[in-house]
Amino acid sequence: MKLTKETIQQIVSVSAILTFLLPMTCCFGAAGQTATTSETFSDEPQAHALYDKMIETMRKADSLSYKSNYRWESKGREISRCTYTIRMKKPNYFLVETMSQNGQKGGTLVGDGDNLWIYWPGDRPRFYPADDDESYEKTRSNVYMKEATPLGRHSIGHKTDLLGAGMSMPILDPSTFHGYTDSLQPYIDGVKSLGTEEIEGRECDVIEVSIMKGQRVWQLWLAKEDNLPRKLKQIIHVSYDIIMHEQWSEVTINAEIPTEKFIWKPPEDRRQWRMPSPAERLLKPGREAPDFELPLADGSKIKLSDYRGKTVWFYIWRAG
Repeated sequence: MKLTKETIQQIVSVSAILTFLLPMTCCFGAAGQTATTSETFSDEPQAHALYDKMIETMRKADSLSYKSNYRWESKGREISRCTYTIRMKKPNYFLVETMSQNGQKGGTLVGDGDNLWIYWPGDRPRFYPADDDESYEKTRSNVYMKEATPLGRHSIGHKTDLLGAGMSMPILDPSTFHGYTDSLQPYIDGVKSLGTEEIEGRECDVIEVSIMKGQRVWQLWLAKEDNLPRKLKQIIHVSYDIIMHEQWSEVTINAEIPTEKFIWKPPEDRRQWRMPSPAERLLKPGREAPDFELPLADGSKIKLSDYRGKTVWFYIWRAG
């Protein structure tokens, strides 16, 4: 295929957009910083069985509810914290309510069996780079989002960052309950025991889960009484560590939850809004791509303008 100037500009444009859209878990850090990595370890069958039992317990339950205190940090500083409460019911119902660290109610996510709905108590959050000043002002108020939720093929965890409460993804994707398998599961290469510990009066088995040879690590405190977590910690090793903590409480399994809890209809004064797709943000053919600068793995930097007049191809990848 012959690459025309217009084709190259389209490639540059979409690559630039995708670079900014990549989640924080695959960002480069500041130059000169060295990532810490966990030592790899052999898989312990008994510890791995505890992990499998947790997944099995979630998937076999008829309903599951819990409250989580969530916080994340990096470079020794707290990024944010919040609280979320989740209720789920078979076959495909869910309700996620959030509260930010300043006590303000965040967005709500509801799954009615066929679709998920996201709405906010006031203006929706601003999403970069999808929102420019003009589009945000036009769509910030009285809006909601709606998406189809095919059973076992949707992720609650990939939507929680849209709620505006200050959280990224939960450590353990709640949609595991509905039969969803997150993309990290095939890359678990070891589970080991860290002993036992008491969390709020409950004896817990503590296990460590290595993903991609320790590039990502989960530590899980699983209550012996029901095989479900009471405490979770995730460490993501990029050029610096991103650490997330969760503390679960009010864990309830197989309780009766009325289906009406999972039904929401938009008020007449609200209108549906969707996030613009990357394709909608592409530069038009013939327009020059804006210059930008990116850090490289060796700590140096590169500018698009350094390659002006040459064919540029971006290979963008991520892990986890």
